[in-house]
Amino acid sequence: MSPRQSRVTMNVEELKNAAAALDPEKQGELAAFLVSLRNSRDPDYRTAMQERMNEKNPARWLTPDQFEQRLGVR
Repeated sequence: MSPRQSRVTMNVEELKNAAAALDPEKQGELAAFLVSLRNSRDPDYRTAMQERMNEKNPARWLTPDQFEQRLGVR
């Protein structure tokens, strides 16, 4: 197996310990990846997001500031 094909196998406890050792920025990156991965496997989520992206009524759109507020960026 080439280095690119090699796989590291960790159990859930090892994954949790490794995640706990990450700095907060990397933990956030990991959390975002896991949520994205879970959502990518959920057909209902995909349908709901497609409906939101296809929204034609500007009254239901968010401004950039509203979007950031909902994300908790501000």
